[in-house]
Amino acid sequence: MATLFVLQGPDKGRTFRAADGRAVLGRESESVSLTDRTISRRHAEILLEDDAWIIRDLKSANGTYVNGERLTRPIRLKHGDQIKLGATLLIYGSDQVSERMSGSQIARDMIDFEGRNANMDSAILSTVSSDDSIIIAGPEVTEAARAWRVMSELISAIGVILDPEELLERVMDVILEELPIDRGFILLYDSKGEELEPHVIRYRRGTPSRKQRITTSKRILQHVVDRRESVLCTNAMTDQRFATEDSEDSIHHYGLRSVICAPILVRDLLLGVIHIDCSAAAHTYTESQLRLMSVIGQMTGLAVQNARLVQQQMRTARLAAVGETVAYLSHSIKNILQGMKSGADLVELGIGKGSPEPLNRGWGIVKRNLERIMQLSMNMLAYSKSRLPNLQQSNLNKLVEDAVSLARVRAEDKNVMLLTKYEEQLPPIPVDNEGMHQVVLNIVGNAVDAVAPSTGVVHVGTQFHAEEGIADIIITDNGPGIEPGNVEEIFEPFQSTKGQAGTGLGLAVARKVVKEHHGRIVVESAPGEGTTFRVRLPVQELTHWSEETYSTLQ
Repeated sequence: MATLFVLQGPDKGRTFRAADGRAVLGRESESVSLTDRTISRRHAEILLEDDAWIIRDLKSANGTYVNGERLTRPIRLKHGDQIKLGATLLIYGSDQVSERMSGSQIARDMIDFEGRNANMDSAILSTVSSDDSIIIAGPEVTEAARAWRVMSELISAIGVILDPEELLERVMDVILEELPIDRGFILLYDSKGEELEPHVIRYRRGTPSRKQRITTSKRILQHVVDRRESVLCTNAMTDQRFATEDSEDSIHHYGLRSVICAPILVRDLLLGVIHIDCSAAAHTYTESQLRLMSVIGQMTGLAVQNARLVQQQMRTARLAAVGETVAYLSHSIKNILQGMKSGADLVELGIGKGSPEPLNRGWGIVKRNLERIMQLSMNMLAYSKSRLPNLQQSNLNKLVEDAVSLARVRAEDKNVMLLTKYEEQLPPIPVDNEGMHQVVLNIVGNAVDAVAPSTGVVHVGTQFHAEEGIADIIITDNGPGIEPGNVEEIFEPFQSTKGQAGTGLGLAVARKVVKEHHGRIVVESAPGEGTTFRVRLPVQELTHWSEETYSTLQ
């Protein structure tokens, strides 16, 4: 049985299981039905062939990606693979591989580092240092192919998985797929760098002792930790390197089978160890496999360190972004409050003198600043909150006119002409009225602010393109225009050309809302020639569209 868990997207948290050998993934699938509008009706399928699940793309508009790479042909899925369809990310799981334990599921006592009750003797047959393992010396063709597959899988994982725990899961999955293993675990040092703690444990299905404590030798682990070298052990009677006068602490009392233990290294820093074992009756590990595990340990060390650095940078970037946002918004709110205080002073003066003139002027200032802080609050909410639009069949002309009527007050205060011309044959289209009202108000408000007083003109209109199935909202001004290289910057949050009069959120919110409608904003501008904003929206809900039509809106 194949299991697909939705990690990201509108269906986040849902789990799908395919038990009959075939499952289609898409919006109109009966087996794996997804509500993501960026997914085709029949996007991809998974098939059971020769006890392995295969995935292939069904000529979808946006493609199918596995571990960050677009599918060009069917491939075999591996446990933990990430499947990307549109805005949806799924994790593939198979119950044919192993029992999994990781993260908070692992009790610290699941691994016995003493093993005093075991009766098997062990000896180290071979070791390999990190320097020696850089080149896997002279393997047979099969071993060379296995080594190449392992390297390829790990390199792909390093580029895609940025969470250290997920990365360790993938490393153990790769090892389990390519090497004969009954049990395996990965230990990492705790945050203080003092104790090794289990992070991943695997038991191959059918292992008699699965989910029991894994017994291993503390001396073997200590050897790997102290000497930074990988160790190959198998059943034997003697090994002088681990002999001790204290028979109770001798390695001969420990029940190690055929074992490889490799350090997880990044340069000279030891992060942890990887330990695998299997029944000596079933398989005895070779020196080629020892070298391969040593290389895996080094690659894992680099990958874990890289993932930790990325997470640290992301945390730092988030804190910096939060600080920048708070500072910017505090500055904007302070300016608005200062304006309100000035207006309140005039109101107080008018009341004290019994004069209506300063009272009216003061109240006008207070009212304008109340509108500014209301618009700032609405933009902050719209930008920070991720949501699906509440689509309703609406009269776009009326919606635009309602927003324009609110902007007329600002235009009249600045003595700017605000002209409208609407498409008469425009059919009702599915929009979120509140969101699209905010889009029009933000763009028209920006246009009014951009033009010069007394000579400024802003045109607002709508157009319908029946052959494309698209409706346009068009806002044109005769302002100074925008440099071609600066067009993308105007949509960045907190990037304002208005100085203290702007918050830099208006166009960022407009683009976000339009994208939620699966539309786009096209900007046509040149210095000295004014600017045109064209908001392009589908006239039907996207779930009823063909994939080809949707792809034109990207």
